This record gives sequence, C-alpha cells and structure tokens, in this order.
Amino acid sequence: MKIEGWALFLLIFVALSLLGIFLVKLILRIARGVYSRTKTKLDDYAVRALSTPLQLAAVVLAAHIALHFASLKPPLSRIIHDTLFVLIVLLVILAVNNLFKAIIQWLHETSSNKEFLRRFSPIVEIGEKLFVWTAGLMIVMKRFNYDISSLIVSMGVGSLAIGLAAQDTLANIIAGLTILLDQPFKVGDRIKLEGGEFGDVLEIGLRTTKIKTLENYVLIIPNSLLVKSKVVNFYLPESRSTGRISVGVAYDADPARVREVLVKSALEVEEVLRHPAPSAFFTDFGDSALNFLLVFHVNDPRQVFTTADKIRDRILKNFKEEGIEIPFPIQTVYLRRDHESEN
Repeated sequence: MKIEGWALFLLIFVALSLLGIFLVKLILRIARGVYSRTKTKLDDYAVRALSTPLQLAAVVLAAHIALHFASLKPPLSRIIHDTLFVLIVLLVILAVNNLFKAIIQWLHETSSNKEFLRRFSPIVEIGEKLFVWTAGLMIVMKRFNYDISSLIVSMGVGSLAIGLAAQDTLANIIAGLTILLDQPFKVGDRIKLEGGEFGDVLEIGLRTTKIKTLENYVLIIPNSLLVKSKVVNFYLPESRSTGRISVGVAYDADPARVREVLVKSALEVEEVLRHPAPSAFFTDFGDSALNFLLVFHVNDPRQVFTTADKIRDRILKNFKEEGIEIPFPIQTVYLRRDHESEN
C-alpha cells in the first residue's frame, strides 16, 4: 500500500466527516424549528433519539466514500468494508432502540393509564431489544457467510424447551398482561374473590396479584387463577357503596316509628350519605320479632363496616330512649295430654 493512498483516505475521511456532521446538525436545527410549533412532543423526542446515530452514520458514510477514492489494496479494503458494514448495523440497532425509548417516554407522559405502562413497558423494551439484536446478529452472520439456518433451528428448539419448562410462569405472565389491559380492577380497589376472600388490591404484578385483606395480611394469587375466577369490584361502576343492617323489634312496636328511628340513627353518623338518603324496610314476621332492614350509603367501600358499627350504637341508644324493645328469642311449647294415659 502506498503512503499517498493512506494520506488521501485520511484527508477525504476527515473532510467528509466534518462536512457530514455539520450538515446533520444543520438539518436537526431546522427540524427543531419545525417541530417546536407542533402540539405533540413525540417529534421532539424522535429527533433527539436519532441525533447521535445520524452523526455517527455521517462519519461511517465519509469513511466509505474515502475508501472508494483512496484505491486501497483488496485485503485491507475488504476488512475496512466489513468493519463499516458491522458499524452500520450497530448504528441501525442504536437508532431503533433510541427511537423506541423515545416513544415509550412519550407514552408515559401522555397516556392516562400510567400504571399499565409502568409494568408493561419493561417487558416490551426487553422484547424489542432481543428482536433487534437478534436480527442484527443474523444480518452480520449472513454477511460473513455463516450458516444461520442451524442457529434459527437451535433458537426454536431452545425457545420450545424454555416454554415447556416455564409453562406456568408464562401463563401467569400472559394473565397478568390480560389484567393490565382489561383492567377489571386496579391498585387500591376493594375486590371480593369467588372463594369469599376480599380486600384491597395492593399490587398487580406480571406473575401474581397481591391483595391486602381486612386482617392486615397479604393474599398472593397467581394471575392465571385470578383471570379464571369471578371477581366483584366494589369500586365499579362507582366508589359509592351500600351497607345493610338487620334488626328485630318486639311485636308491640309501631313499625312506622321503628322505621323513623332507624333512619334517624343512620343520619346521625357523619359518613352516611344524605343523597341517596338511608331507608328502612319492614321485611318479615319473625318467630319472636318484627324484622327490619336499614339500607345506607357511603362514599367508599372501606367505610361500610366502621359506619355500620357506629349506626348500631346509635340504634341501640335511640331504641332505649324510644322504648322500643329488641326481644330475646322466645319459643312457646304446648303440651298435649292424652286422655287414655290419664285413665
């Protein structure tokens, strides 16, 4: 190789690199002036993501052009060509990754479902990186005449083996994604499961969902089981919840007066909503009492039990003041005498 060839290569490479970087920065500056007038920030993030890969691409293009004019000998020129090809593949991978991160960042800022993105985006980012790097590796291997069919078969067999070994885990992950997409409940909602357990949703993970029960312990349920069972969400369609209190009074009590006292007792508790107002109903004739049902409403399902406790205290106090008796269970037994046994 002649020294003049190297000198020409370096001269053209440096000159074209500086020119290319200048042109890229100029184009990006013009682009910033354009997207600054748009309402969305996605174009802003996209230009920032592509800024570094485009400048590096200008340097690689300058090296390619300089190599063409320098007329270097085939062995060395071949090595430089292959190196530039690998660098181009790496730059494409970098550009795709940066652009994907920019889109994810934009979605985090604009989407209303931030909880879903917070849990779902890391999985998508990992999948995107695996796909892009795998595609890049296969392109490079094909460039150097390596047999990629065996690699594809090996990856397929390996993926099948991993899928069979982690079948339950994958089922839970898919179910977790289904919950995040469908949103039958969200973190903070109070739910009741088909088996009778209920509590507040503490965390929705990709593999399990954690529920904090009223006993203050955490119930961990695999997502694959959760999507197959019936779930009652006390926060849908709204957070307002209804409470019920059953009470029995003596048969000599006036039903109209009992209803008035029950409603009055509920209204004396601050947490009870005035609209809709509490209501009382005469439900049945019991064995030893007249049965009544008090229905009240609160803003939050978590307030039902504590509010019902306060209302019961007021009912007991008001019943005593009004002379309304809550009877003990009474059973009357009639004995029939047999005349033949008397004789």
